[in-house]
Amino acid sequence: MLTGKSFRLTRPTVAIHLVDGTRTVLSLPANAVVKVLSGPNANGRISERGLIYATWEDCTVALFRVDLEMRGVEIADRVAGA
Repeated sequence: MLTGKSFRLTRPTVAIHLVDGTRTVLSLPANAVVKVLSGPNANGRISERGLIYATWEDCTVALFRVDLEMRGVEIADRVAGA
């Protein structure tokens, strides 16, 4: 499950940002950090289209799971006191 995990992108990656019903295509830069929110349905499962939702710079964006898996490196959570 990717929900709640953060990833650093190794290459620019296309994402979609929805603002007031208008979809805008964004190019997330290399080294951008995204945090996965969930898949698009109520159970958090990934749709057949493979879209996931994530946050990037205070924006919610949709991107393809395969893009995140191929271009993202998971950032390990730091445990307090470790």
